[in-house]
Amino acid sequence: MLARLIVLGIAGGVVAGCMPSAVYGAETPEQHCHRERYRAAAKYAACHQKAMGRHHGSGGVGDPSVAASWKCTVKYAANWSRLRAIGAGPCDGNRFETDVDGKTVTDKLTGLVWERKTGDGTVHDVNNSYTWSAGSADADGTVFSGLLQSLNGGACFTGQCDWRLPTIAELATIRLLSTSPVTCSGLPCIDPIFGTTMAAIYWSSTTDAVTPSDAWVVFFDSGHVSRAGKAYANYARAVRGGL
Repeated sequence: MLARLIVLGIAGGVVAGCMPSAVYGAETPEQHCHRERYRAAAKYAACHQKAMGRHHGSGGVGDPSVAASWKCTVKYAANWSRLRAIGAGPCDGNRFETDVDGKTVTDKLTGLVWERKTGDGTVHDVNNSYTWSAGSADADGTVFSGLLQSLNGGACFTGQCDWRLPTIAELATIRLLSTSPVTCSGLPCIDPIFGTTMAAIYWSSTTDAVTPSDAWVVFFDSGHVSRAGKAYANYARAVRGGL
C-alpha cells in the first residue's frame, strides 16, 4: 500500500521536492557543482565533530589537529581539484578569490566570505588583538565589542551586517597544511590571498565544552588547533556566509 502511495504521489507531483533527478532530466553542471559542494561540506563537518569527540573522549589530552582534525582539513581541501574539474558555477577557477574591492576573500569550496587583513591602522589592521571575554565565559570581550561591532555598525563592512567569528571547524578550513607529515605548507599557515596574517593564535567562536572559560583557536604558525583562555588577547578574522 505504501509503495502504491509513493508511486501515485510522484505521478501527481505531490512529492516533487523529493523526486529523483531522472524524473526532471539530467542535472546541469552548475547543479552538480552545488550538490557536490554540499556533500563535501557535510562529510567535513561530521569528520571534524568526530575529531573533537575523540579529543574530549581522551580527557582533553593531546591536540586534535595532530591527527584527526588535521586529516579532516586535508581531505576537505583535496575536494577542490575534483570540484574544479566540473568547471561550472562556483566550481570554476581558483578556490580563493578576492572581491573586486580587495576587502574580502571568498572561499568557493565552503561558501564563506572572509575579512581580508591590512596594515593600514584601521579596524582591519593585522596587528589588532582582542579578548574573547571580559573575564568570564561570556562573549563580551573586545573581539565582540570592538571588531564585530565596528564591522556591523553604520553602513556595515562591504554593506553586509552579519559579520561574525568563525566556528573552529570553519577557521580550520583556511589552514594551509601539507599532506604529510603534519605541518604547515608555509608561514604563516594560510594562503597569501588573505592578506597580512600574524603567525600566531586566532580566535574562533567555539567555546570549549569542558572548560567554558576557554575558546578554541587556530595557531597560524603551526596549523594546530587548541584552546586559549578567553581573557587573553589574540588575533581575529571575521567571516560571513557559508554553505
